Amino acid sequence: MKRTFYFSFFIFHFSLLLSLVSCSSGDTPDDPTPAISISVRSCSIVDGAEYVAAELTEATLSYNNVVAVSPSASITLNGTKCSAASSTTTAMDVVITLPTLEEGQAYTLVIPEGAVVSKTDASIPAPAYTVSFTTRAAAVPTDNDATALARRLGWGWNLGNHFDTSSDEDGRHPQWGYWDNARPTQSLYTNLRRAGANTVRIGVTWGNYQAASPSWTIEADYMAEVLQNVEWAEAAGLNVILNMHHDEYWLTIKDAANNNLVNDAIKERLTATWTQIAEAFKDKGDFLFFETFNEVQDGGWGWGDNLRDGGRQYQTINEWNQLIVDVIRATGGGNATRWIGVPAYASSPAFAVEDSFVLPTDAAGRVMVSVHFYDPSNFTLTPADASGKSEWGHTAAPGTFQAGSNEEHVARTFQRLHDRFIARGIPVYIGEYGCVMHTTERSNLFRNYYLEYVCRAAYTYNMPVIIWDNNVTGGGNEHHGYFNHNDGSYHTGMEPLVQTMIRAATSNDPAYTLESVYNSAPR
Repeated sequence: MKRTFYFSFFIFHFSLLLSLVSCSSGDTPDDPTPAISISVRSCSIVDGAEYVAAELTEATLSYNNVVAVSPSASITLNGTKCSAASSTTTAMDVVITLPTLEEGQAYTLVIPEGAVVSKTDASIPAPAYTVSFTTRAAAVPTDNDATALARRLGWGWNLGNHFDTSSDEDGRHPQWGYWDNARPTQSLYTNLRRAGANTVRIGVTWGNYQAASPSWTIEADYMAEVLQNVEWAEAAGLNVILNMHHDEYWLTIKDAANNNLVNDAIKERLTATWTQIAEAFKDKGDFLFFETFNEVQDGGWGWGDNLRDGGRQYQTINEWNQLIVDVIRATGGGNATRWIGVPAYASSPAFAVEDSFVLPTDAAGRVMVSVHFYDPSNFTLTPADASGKSEWGHTAAPGTFQAGSNEEHVARTFQRLHDRFIARGIPVYIGEYGCVMHTTERSNLFRNYYLEYVCRAAYTYNMPVIIWDNNVTGGGNEHHGYFNHNDGSYHTGMEPLVQTMIRAATSNDPAYTLESVYNSAPR
């Protein structure tokens, strides 16, 4: 997770976008405003994909500008007219309601030119868009690599703000030590396992402990400290996901996407760094997983230059993912077949299901997809104010600040990941999720409901979840404390919530469904 807040970036870039599109062309004859351009950024239905007929009820198109549905729109599915409206969560999305679908059929959704227009200037049409897909019956659950791995990883926990601490400078250790102010011990991992955790994700920033180019040698004492924690987790019977975390200060993807010399230098360092990591852990068993990156992006969290560079940043992260998989495999030993997690841009589920994200080729067939989930960030990363007006879900009070997401968004996001990857045997794991402790009792009821719903939705769609924990207690921004990072004891009052999340993420009780969680929402 980042130290800066997703929502702040979103508001800044969204406000900037509104200011650009609201300027009328020709304010002054000498300084004409560029014409607005409307294009489709993504569609919730993947062209050529297959969907369970009973589960597909709508399609969401995301545009690059603020849009509206034309009153004369004639959007059709196999010739049948569909209703459409602007999304209630973002002015850049259009939601199309689909008719009841039959199993085993081929469908084509047609959005003609002008059906969607610029909200600020209805004379500017969006181009035509067509997407085709097929339907099937709901499958009888069967085991594959993805579902088996989901059960194995289960519910997990992040050692957050420890080894991922960063000075943002090569070779300079963080001045005040690790951000979580903790000294982990064997007891931490033993108690996590006793609580019911299956997995620990250990995020590591390596650059602060590296010698200069060209060797980029990682300090032996630091590597030994990381290794010690991995072995403590191993002794406790936990799976471990080990990654490259806040090294994005040198993983400057915007510069690399625009300058081959920068990209070549970064790839040389990636090769040197991951070779050392892989060699240090090559003899470890399959309890250990690697993860190539954390949340690599250009600082705009998906709203930056990646939207304007013709896909170069997306191509760059695909290239880096492939490079690291190849480097790890080349070291042999356990690394020849070790599972490797790879993220899409910003570790975003939305980018993961787009065609711009390409999985690395891997002879071992053991690459999995890493995503993070903090939607909506204005609820999960920002606590309620003194008025307590921060609620989430279908029972939230009218007027509460919950823009950007609801239960439907969670289920739809996870279903899209399932259909694109898990149904095809490619595992997906939620490497981070969470919600800050809020500052009012009522808002925390909705926080607890949110965390349970996300965990049960992840179980429903066969994805393990790993809670973000930075050892900060009480209510406020970045307050994600569940377990004491020294010894694994519960922080005050956290045991019931942790046990609820574990049950939601792992229980096979047929009566405990996503619907039953939905029906138990706070009132």
